[in-house]
Amino acid sequence: MSYAITTADVLDGFTTGASTADLDAYIAVADQADTCLTANGVSVAIGKQLKVLGVRHLAANANDRGAVTQERAVSGASRSYSERLGGETGYLQTLRTIDQYGCVMAAINNNARVQLRSVGRRAS
Repeated sequence: MSYAITTADVLDGFTTGASTADLDAYIAVADQADTCLTANGVSVAIGKQLKVLGVRHLAANANDRGAVTQERAVSGASRSYSERLGGETGYLQTLRTIDQYGCVMAAINNNARVQLRSVGRRAS
């Protein structure tokens, strides 16, 4: 089964400040759920929607970095952010509800830290 999604699928009815490169990276993270989706016999339509929700969650979280909790300047500029209420988005809540086997949730949880670092966020 092919659960392939594209940037166009993610952006259909969704607005984000994330770059195309960021979206491609988030799609690569979601693609790691394909084996689990196939093993559990998830239909292609549902599998694709789960992956779209996962990518939208990552893009929404990356776009809203949360509150600045620490800044430093003078020569070694640094900035730390606190996540918005546990990093929650409506997409994540929906994904948790319908990801019966936890395939996309597992892919996001295992890889979000690396992806979020790429956009300057500290992942817990």
